[in-house]
Amino acid sequence: MATQADDRVRPEPDRSQAVDAKAQRAPPQHAARRRQHRWAWGLALSLAGWLALVWWLPWPTGLSAAATAIGVVVWMMLAGWALVWPIVQDRMLAADRVRAERLFDSLYRAARAIEQSPERATDHLAGLLGEIFEPTDIEHHARALAQVQLGPDGQTLSVPVLRPDGEPTRRQDIRMLLLRQARRGGRPFTEQDRHLTERLLEQLGRAVAYDRAVEHGRTEERLRIAQDLHDDIGARLLTLMYKAPNIEIEEYIRHTLQDLKTLTRGLAAANQLLSHAAAEWKSDISQRLHPTGCVLRWSFSADRELTLSVVQWSGLTRVLRELVNNIISHAQASLVEISLQLDHSMLTLTVQDDGCGETPANWSHGLGLGGVRKRVKLLAGQVLWQEASPRGIRCLVQVPLPLDLATPPSPASPQPKKPAAADGQALGAADE
Repeated sequence: MATQADDRVRPEPDRSQAVDAKAQRAPPQHAARRRQHRWAWGLALSLAGWLALVWWLPWPTGLSAAATAIGVVVWMMLAGWALVWPIVQDRMLAADRVRAERLFDSLYRAARAIEQSPERATDHLAGLLGEIFEPTDIEHHARALAQVQLGPDGQTLSVPVLRPDGEPTRRQDIRMLLLRQARRGGRPFTEQDRHLTERLLEQLGRAVAYDRAVEHGRTEERLRIAQDLHDDIGARLLTLMYKAPNIEIEEYIRHTLQDLKTLTRGLAAANQLLSHAAAEWKSDISQRLHPTGCVLRWSFSADRELTLSVVQWSGLTRVLRELVNNIISHAQASLVEISLQLDHSMLTLTVQDDGCGETPANWSHGLGLGGVRKRVKLLAGQVLWQEASPRGIRCLVQVPLPLDLATPPSPASPQPKKPAAADGQALGAADE
């Protein structure tokens, strides 16, 4: 049975399909060369046939030379077109690919910008349309519009302005964008431009909705983890603190609970005002320095109120905590000076002690200092350690904060700008 099965005639593979599949897998350059070769062979055969007809048929003497000349000229024109057209076509396709890549990149950046600041959806949409069509002017109008409309003779293109969830923007006086003459007046808008704008608005809404769904899922997972840590680990640590055999272990567990509180808050909390974060940092540092009998001088000044994101708040909190822990563990200091200043878009944090620190160039960078550098780098900032005069170490941290994070002051709240103030205090009288 096995011999009979082996002797059966097997069907031959379809070589035409294999050739087509190979052609589909071939790079575009190879396909262009094959087209050129086919055109060259076709033109050569056509020229040969034309010359054969001219020489073999009984043409009149003058007519034969004219026919030969006409055949050669036509062949040269066709040959030139066959050689040049694939190159032009490839360049056109390459230009289309570049435009498509730029379009997707612009669409992605606009979607992220709208997701982060939906109240500025009008400005982001105007920037996207201006980058794609390059109109001579973009006007803002209050007239409501349901869909994209093409103006008479293609001179204008009207685009509705809606937030991705369908609600109007916060700037209620702007409902429509009016674009005039595409390519800086070089051409009018076409029906294809109208269809492209409709697809852009559709894809923009989908991209923003997707980003929001992803962020919502992340938020839900962070809340779940924070709740589990609070209910399980926090409760066990609290029980251990009340059963601690001595005051040292009780203080250690108390600090661990404080770290856990910071961790869970970083997972679950939303954005936070800089002034509120500064007050919490001062209270936390006071509690950490209290057992050492150290004195804290704290100063905070800001030219405006600003909202910190969760990433910024968590990074700055851990940087401050690590710097203070290094002072407690190694400096043997009696005074710690911390200055926090916000000037325009730069947040400057200065931590200085009067301890017995060595020259920063001689330090061995372990996990503590490496963690500080890494967290500051994630915030796009810089960190520098210097020797203080007459003794001690000064650490300077600078973190840029975007201007669009600024929060305008409300009439019922105090002005965000606070004068620089310093207070020396024994750490037992820390703010709560």
